Amino acid sequence: MRRLAISLCMVTASALTLSGAGGTAYGQATQPAAAAQPASPPAAAEPPAAEPPAADPPAAALPPTGETTASEVSGAKTPTDDIKVKTRWDDIAVLPRRYTLKAKRLEVSPQYHFTLNNPLIRHHAVGAQINYFLSEALWLGVEGQYYVPQQTSDVTGTYFLIGSQDKALPAVNKLIFSALLDFGYVPVSGKFALFNRAIVHWEGYVTLGVGAFMSQVIPVKRSDPAFNTISAIFDIGVGSRLFLTRWLALNAFLKLYGYPDKFEPVANASFTRSGAGCSSFLAGQTAGTQAFEDSYTQCRKENGSTTLVMDVQFGLGLSIFLPPKFEYKMAR
Repeated sequence: MRRLAISLCMVTASALTLSGAGGTAYGQATQPAAAAQPASPPAAAEPPAAEPPAADPPAAALPPTGETTASEVSGAKTPTDDIKVKTRWDDIAVLPRRYTLKAKRLEVSPQYHFTLNNPLIRHHAVGAQINYFLSEALWLGVEGQYYVPQQTSDVTGTYFLIGSQDKALPAVNKLIFSALLDFGYVPVSGKFALFNRAIVHWEGYVTLGVGAFMSQVIPVKRSDPAFNTISAIFDIGVGSRLFLTRWLALNAFLKLYGYPDKFEPVANASFTRSGAGCSSFLAGQTAGTQAFEDSYTQCRKENGSTTLVMDVQFGLGLSIFLPPKFEYKMAR
C-alpha cells in the first residue's frame, strides 16, 4: 500500500509539471509560434550578485621573503640609535692577569754594582746571578762578582792623596771577588699605567745569601808586602724587577754585604822586618831572599787585626728568563 501511494504521488506531480510548462492558458489570445514561449527575463532584472573579494597580487610581484626581512630590519630605527657611541674608555678599569710566569724557569742576570759607603776606596763590580724559581715567589740562586777599585794603589792614587792631606792613612783593603748562594722571595708585585698608554708590571723582592770572598791588603808603606784573605761573607738585599717583555726585565737592587776582613798591623810598629814582633818568623832567614819575604808576609798576616766590614752596594742588571716562552696555566 505504501509503495502504491508513493507511485500515485509521483504520477500526480509529473502531470502537474507538464501541464504548467505546456500550451496556452484559456481566455488568452493565440500567440504566434515564434512567441509561443515567453522570453527569459533580462539578467538585469535579477538582483546583483555579491562581488567576490579582491584577489591577492601575484606572488611574482612580491620580493623574496629574506630580502623583505633584511630591508625591514636595516631600515628600522631602534632605541639605541639616539645613544652616542663611546669612543674612549678612560673610566673603565681593566685588571690584566699576571704578565709572566716564573715558576720552573731560569733567570740569568748580568749585573754591575758599586759601593756607596766607603769614603776611602770605592769598588766597582761586574758579575752575574743565576736563579731557579721554585714557584712564582721563591727562588734559589748563585751569584759572583769581580771587583775593581776605583782608586789606584800607587803613589798617585786617591787613597794616598787622602793620607797626605789628612796626615793619617788608615788601613784599607780592596776586594778581589765574592761568590754567594742566595735565597730570594717576592712579597709584592703590581702594575702601573705609563703615561696612560701602557701597563707596566713590576715586582719587589728580598734576598739573603752566604758565601766566600777574597780581599787584598793595600800596604800603608809601599815597601811592605800585600797579602790576600779569604773569609765568609753574607748579604741582605732588596730589589725590584721591571718587566720589559715576558722574558726580559730590568733589575735594580740595594744590598748590604758584611764580612770579617783582616787588615795589616799598622798601629804596632814592632811588626817590621827588623822588629821584635816578627823575629820568630824571620829566625834563620836571610834578608832579601824570597823565603825571608814570604815569612815576613806570613807574620803580618797572622798578626793583623780583624774587623767586621759593612759595604752597601747599589746595582743594576738585566733579568733574562729561560726558556723565553711558557705555557700560561691558571690556578684552577
